[in-house]
Amino acid sequence: MNDHSKEESLNSRRSFIVEFGGVLASAAALTKTTSGGGLERESLQVAASPSTPRYTERHISRDGVSLHVEDHGSGEPVLLLHGWPDSSYLWRNQIPFLVANGFRAIAPDLRGFGRSDRPGGVAAYSLQNAVADSVGILDALGIETADIVAHDWGAAVAWLTATAHPNRVRRLVVLSVPHPLAPYTLRQREMAWYTLFFQFEGIAEAWLQRDNWALFREMLRGNGDVDRYISDLSRPGALKASLNWYRANVAPRLPESLRKLPSVEAPTLGIWSSNDHYLDGERMKMSGQFVKGRWRYEQIDDASHWIPLDAPDRLNQVLIEWLR
Repeated sequence: MNDHSKEESLNSRRSFIVEFGGVLASAAALTKTTSGGGLERESLQVAASPSTPRYTERHISRDGVSLHVEDHGSGEPVLLLHGWPDSSYLWRNQIPFLVANGFRAIAPDLRGFGRSDRPGGVAAYSLQNAVADSVGILDALGIETADIVAHDWGAAVAWLTATAHPNRVRRLVVLSVPHPLAPYTLRQREMAWYTLFFQFEGIAEAWLQRDNWALFREMLRGNGDVDRYISDLSRPGALKASLNWYRANVAPRLPESLRKLPSVEAPTLGIWSSNDHYLDGERMKMSGQFVKGRWRYEQIDDASHWIPLDAPDRLNQVLIEWLR
């Protein structure tokens, strides 16, 4: 292979590493998605009192998948969507703050994570299904319109929910992950090497767990709830289910024409942190061009990818300014 061919091959490999091909391929079908779910049961309910806000844990069934949902307080509903490898516990610093300020905080464990079901098969983890889960949760709770605050994979779900179901989203807050059509930078392609590694089923799982999860710990750089993640992902099928999010939505694919998505109509706040080792903030800055409603970009310095944990007070301040 000559030098020119080698360069073309390298560029080609780089180009598919973090392409949102699966995201965009499913986006066209999202407007046809139906929730098909309902309230299955309530597992815990605490009545409201002057000192104790209303709190309910629910299991909501959507297309045969039971989703564990925490429901705190009352008032304007805010749907909180986490990412990998988190659960609703990510929002433990935001939930009491939102409730104290008159909001109803609804925090599900996304399918495959936490206390929600882990369905089999890669296709179950498509963003199309995750968007339908979000709408299904709102339907089951009788909520017509909600604010959405979302991080990581949850942010990808939130972007597409706002695109496909604009009448269901009042305001949008996306942390770390930009709009799926935001142009890719070379830095972003280099930062997202792990998304290609995660495609190797069985191999990725083995390496992440090897030597007491040494590679997993190295990848997280001491950030996030590392020990809690390891405990959660050590359950049967949990690690595979979490990696299936990557296999369903960012698997390598041949180049194709850039797909189009409707502009986001909801006022949108994009937040990025300067110590994020996985996502390039330039793409979040560029996301405003895909928002028809009011757009604001906020940078939080000296926080890792896990903004809700590293900068809870700063994030809470920004949230209350935006959501009120």
